[in-house]
Amino acid sequence: MAKYSKDMVQACADWVRENGLIDFGGATLTDFCKSMGIDDQTYYRWLCKAEFAEAIKKAKEAFRGTLEKDIVDSLANSAKGYEYEQYTTEYTDVNGKPKIKKQVKKNIRVEPNVGAAIFLLTNIAPDRWKNKQDSNVSVKEDNEPIQIEIIDKREDIRE
Repeated sequence: MAKYSKDMVQACADWVRENGLIDFGGATLTDFCKSMGIDDQTYYRWLCKAEFAEAIKKAKEAFRGTLEKDIVDSLANSAKGYEYEQYTTEYTDVNGKPKIKKQVKKNIRVEPNVGAAIFLLTNIAPDRWKNKQDSNVSVKEDNEPIQIEIIDKREDIRE
């Protein structure tokens, strides 16, 4: 069983920063405890210590930040489209050992995803990209015709 120390706190925080812990799709408590050589009771007992609790909290936030950045990068790539190389290898049996017979490299182009692009634009620049229009309707009580004003705040994209 591992002993509590500053080095152990640092090792735990490093592990959580890399793998997450419960929150944000991270690893399970069982996986964490197994890797650190402790049981879950020890983990909860250590959480009562301010130093450990703060280190784990900061590590979880660092994991969340990295995860968020990775997801945004992935979404942006999907919105813009991307290319990657794909390798296909055929093997043959030579005296019981595999030997490469043929290897083919292909450049694959993934086309932009319009849905991802719309989602990104409406969230990173909502003042310029909206999925709705603003409408103001005013009614006067003096039997005059009703006036409807539609305000379109979008700017011309080509400017």
